Amino acid sequence: MTENLVLPVQEILSAVYLVPVTLPDQAVKERVNSALSAHVPDPVGLVARKMLDVGAVRVAVQPSSDLPPLPVALQKHLGVPLELLKAVTRASRFMVSSASWPPGWPPIHESVARACAAALGAEMNVPIVDSFIPKVLAAGPAIAALPGADYKVRLADWVLVFQSADSTGLWMTTKGLGRFGLPELQVHNIPPQLGGPWTYALGGLASRLLDLWLDALRRRDGAAFAEVPAEFEVGEADVASAYDTAGRGGGHAAVRLTFDPALGDHEDSFLTVQPPDGYRASAGEYMSEVCAALFGGPEPEVRYLARTGAMDQAMRAAKESLPTARERFLADDLPPHARLMVKYEITAAGGSEYPWAYVTSWK
Repeated sequence: MTENLVLPVQEILSAVYLVPVTLPDQAVKERVNSALSAHVPDPVGLVARKMLDVGAVRVAVQPSSDLPPLPVALQKHLGVPLELLKAVTRASRFMVSSASWPPGWPPIHESVARACAAALGAEMNVPIVDSFIPKVLAAGPAIAALPGADYKVRLADWVLVFQSADSTGLWMTTKGLGRFGLPELQVHNIPPQLGGPWTYALGGLASRLLDLWLDALRRRDGAAFAEVPAEFEVGEADVASAYDTAGRGGGHAAVRLTFDPALGDHEDSFLTVQPPDGYRASAGEYMSEVCAALFGGPEPEVRYLARTGAMDQAMRAAKESLPTARERFLADDLPPHARLMVKYEITAAGGSEYPWAYVTSWK
């Protein structure tokens, strides 16, 4: 019998969005209402207007000093255009759009709070801030990500995947599953060359987990906890669903999740991705096998080159650049998403090999 994870169910989930505008308090609600009619299609636009009328969506203007500061470095990492970032960081006042709703589908609180903020942003030609990430968004894409008539969404617009490197590989986490009342996903020690494929794998895993979670919520009958399987399969179709792409449809990989609750009020709880019980190979092999199952395995590439004077000259130049490269690496001065690689020599009987390696630590 498959083991289940017992997860707490929050009674209420909340969403908060910010718009850098200066408007009189008494004019905000009317302006948002008219902007919804002009910019947000039904059914979300209609639901947002009704909830705004009865006060279930709250809009108010606040000075920037009353709000948490925006993490600017994160915005650069997320690729937010400079002009959008300036519009937010230079603002002295914000319209705050907020809503609350019990967990379930559709996520009404997120839909209507974003709809009100994005409608006003589109009306006044300014970006908005999704405070859950937090991330600065252009109003147009924020509206496009709202649920359509079928209440479906492209999950990748709502759940992002982050990664950071240490000496054992990449630590990858989601940010956005908390909108639906779930802990975030995390996976440790990903080989750096698998960072790209595992970004999509985590997106597909988030999509599959959300389906299981919504089913569990329907079955919980008002209990404070809900159960989801600890071990299940994620398929290429789940990845295609999360990113709204066409897939081959055949590949599947088994995963096991363990629950790691938050240690503090301002920290996330995580569901940690593990190999299934009984898996006998190494963690690195498991990471590779998941990618191969979902996306196909890469062909190994080996090039045989003769040692030449030009190669020796290039190697000398590379060695001379190492101190500068090390300084940039230690100062975290690499471009967003960039990683440092070095080619080094391994001497063996009969010759030498020159493999590439990712630098994860350089003490």
